[in-house]
Amino acid sequence: MSDSTLSTPSTTERSGYLVLQSAGRWSDVFRLTAPMEVILGRSSSNAIAIRSEKASRQHARIWSTPDGWQIEDLGSRNGTVVGGQKIDAPVVLRDGDWIEIAGFSIQFVHHLASAEGPADSPQPAGATEDQLTLAMDAVSITDRRSESGYLHGGAVFGKDGSQQDRLVRGDEASAVLLQLAFTLAGADSASKAIELVLDRMSETIRCRSVGAYLLEADPGRKSAHAAVDPSKMRLVATRQAADAPLGSTSYRRPADAAIASVIAPGGQAILARNVAGDRDLATENSRGEIDAVSMILAPVRGRDGQLLGMLHLLTTDADAVLSAADLEFVLAVAEILAESLRNLRDRGKLDRSLRRSQRQIETLKQQLGGKTAIVGNSDAIKDVIRNVSLAGPTEATVLIRGESGVGKELVASAIHQASARSAGPLVCMNCAALSPSLLESELFGHEKGAFTGATERKRGKFEMADGGTLMLDEIGEMDLEIQAKFLRVLEGHPFERVGGQTPIKVDVRVVAATNRDLQSMVGEGKFRQDLFYRLHVVEIFVPPLRERGSDVLLLAKHFLNEFNQQMGRRIETISDRACQKLLDYQWPGNIRELRNVIERAVVLNSGSTIEAEHLLLTPAAVGGLGGSRAATSRDPVEMSLADLERAHIQRVLRHTDGNKSRAASILGIERSTLDRKLKRFAKSTA
Repeated sequence: MSDSTLSTPSTTERSGYLVLQSAGRWSDVFRLTAPMEVILGRSSSNAIAIRSEKASRQHARIWSTPDGWQIEDLGSRNGTVVGGQKIDAPVVLRDGDWIEIAGFSIQFVHHLASAEGPADSPQPAGATEDQLTLAMDAVSITDRRSESGYLHGGAVFGKDGSQQDRLVRGDEASAVLLQLAFTLAGADSASKAIELVLDRMSETIRCRSVGAYLLEADPGRKSAHAAVDPSKMRLVATRQAADAPLGSTSYRRPADAAIASVIAPGGQAILARNVAGDRDLATENSRGEIDAVSMILAPVRGRDGQLLGMLHLLTTDADAVLSAADLEFVLAVAEILAESLRNLRDRGKLDRSLRRSQRQIETLKQQLGGKTAIVGNSDAIKDVIRNVSLAGPTEATVLIRGESGVGKELVASAIHQASARSAGPLVCMNCAALSPSLLESELFGHEKGAFTGATERKRGKFEMADGGTLMLDEIGEMDLEIQAKFLRVLEGHPFERVGGQTPIKVDVRVVAATNRDLQSMVGEGKFRQDLFYRLHVVEIFVPPLRERGSDVLLLAKHFLNEFNQQMGRRIETISDRACQKLLDYQWPGNIRELRNVIERAVVLNSGSTIEAEHLLLTPAAVGGLGGSRAATSRDPVEMSLADLERAHIQRVLRHTDGNKSRAASILGIERSTLDRKLKRFAKSTA
């Protein structure tokens, strides 16, 4: 009890509420309006009838006085307790006082929003759950409920145990709720779900208007379960009765005090009757009147208790007063709507995540496309592109030949992208970079403890490439012992990890690459013949850059655009002198060298054009492989054309490891012509 001095009651203090509970839960709210007098007791004629053997027929009285609302015990058997003290004389009620009568707890408040949660109230000895009920005048009650009996079990009855005051019949309501849940499952937006809900409620419950609210996003809220400002509840849809009288067709928002009571943390749905004139619950119509008869206000909360919105029903017809059964139905609708909104929210997050992923995939594809695109218009590169387009969609093993740096891995990637395995992994490995023992471990994996340093199980490249493509560069460097095991896997046999005994079978397409003449290695006993034939199903020869003519300029511009994007530069062109310098150079390092030259030119260039002086070509490389310019720069001036030709042919043959066909291609002559020249050279030295 408060010890503050009494003063003349204000206008708001001359009204109030008795918030009642039974069995530890909210039951009803009784509105007090001066000069009302309220009798509480077991008699059914009382304004508040307490059905408990512990209550006297007329147990206590509450009435309005100039000093405020007072309560007195009417000589009951078990007494009346206010603020924890049993009273024996009239007591003035203060805002928030708790009254205990016959095991029931009743809180007196001036405003509903200030009502506290249910207090622990003792259950009267000998009383059953059914007896712990309150009966009040049906035209002045407000029910509070946190969940619906339709969804959480329990019969749905009126306050007197009958079904006569119900606007919704249980079997019909269940069918409507089932249909609503099914329909909402197909809703593709929150607005569509809310429209469906309002349609079903307005068809099922006879009321003047129905409104649906959604909680606006509030970045300032510290927690999703924190208190909500009523102004953040945004009206999103309404329904009005078609037969509404003139001046009452417009929807009316409930009072902020009522909204605050419902949307507060732990707030429950309310049913208010005899609402006319109550500004704490309803608002005025277009004529300035509060003509509401009854209303339901139900929060829409997710399973985690997070507030999502609110439903509001209002009647202005005395013959259509909302009932407890209607409240049960609206609560069930609110729970179904909350689940639909939650699913739509989660679906929206997934859709947004999917769209982001798709955009990232498209970006990566574009970036990857730049790295897998074969750039060039020369006849030699057109042959490569044509062979890739023919071999790519098949499952054939492909052998890619070419000098170091010509882009063999790029061709392998293009083959993978052109195949049905493009969604699978592309795993690349250089066989020349590892010792035989490490190469076996990398290819087939190893078990924990298989050798010193094997501290855990490791999957090999074959397992990693399962469902995709395995590209093995420098296949000619593979040890003969590993070649045998490798061949068995190519033929479809399972394999075991190093130190393991479990057979592993994979679905992998192999693309091999080499800069060596495998056929010559077979003759020398350095490469298995059966493996060569297994790999040599389709052969694609990638020409060196010096044989691709103006492709050098196309590639240079391609790399220029790439490095401009990477480094944020705006170098637009390559000068004519720089282009000529690129064309004259023999490119012993092929495309890899060209890429490095352009990258260096972009890094060290602050202008908008690459000039000849920006191109740093390695002087030692000018005397490299393949061209007559190289030969003349290294050989003595006093040399006949025949000797010069002989020296150059021998240099090319050394470069191709004795491969005459490839040497003839580099020299630009027929294989038969090369054979005749070699025979002539042999005779001249005999």
